[in-house]
Amino acid sequence: MRVGRTAALWLCLPLAAAALGATPIGDAVALFGQKRYAEAKAILEPLAASEPSNAEASYYLGMAFLRLGGPASLDSSRLWLGRALRIAPDNEGYLADYAGVCLLMADRDSSFSLALEGRDAMARAVAANPGDLGACEGLMRFYAKAPWPLGNAGRALALAAQIAKADPRRGLAAYRSIQATFERNGRADDARAASQAAQSLAQGRPQ
Repeated sequence: MRVGRTAALWLCLPLAAAALGATPIGDAVALFGQKRYAEAKAILEPLAASEPSNAEASYYLGMAFLRLGGPASLDSSRLWLGRALRIAPDNEGYLADYAGVCLLMADRDSSFSLALEGRDAMARAVAANPGDLGACEGLMRFYAKAPWPLGNAGRALALAAQIAKADPRRGLAAYRSIQATFERNGRADDARAASQAAQSLAQGRPQ
């Protein structure tokens, strides 16, 4: 699963750092944007600990843990992303990344509760910003892959259509992705529906 905000995040990081100026959080954001995650983490850990209401510090610390990887990376990432989300509960980017981490942990631990938490957070992120195609793709993949009662082929197809409307090329990839998922899971009718939608899109016919 793709975790993280859309590609626009990476384009905005230098601007965000410049706007923050020469501050610890500005330095950390700049380092994060340069993929110097360990250096960013070294700044962010004491900053987040000393400023418990600093949502941005908690968010970037969570993302630094995630990018660095390691045995406890998902657990640490969820902890700090969860704190950022508690401070700023309506932040769509925080919601999407928190959801992605929960879903990765659900796969790792075969956890129903984490899957449910991740699904609901991702759905909130999509509702808050339907144009976040990364969040749409994450929720689409979840609905296509998850078993009943969490999965929902109709919702997966509807999200693929939403993606296709915004970006046909990305939508085509979305349809093909869930088609493959349905085929692996022996869901022939759902796979056929995804295949037909992909063919129509490839031929330039309206969905």
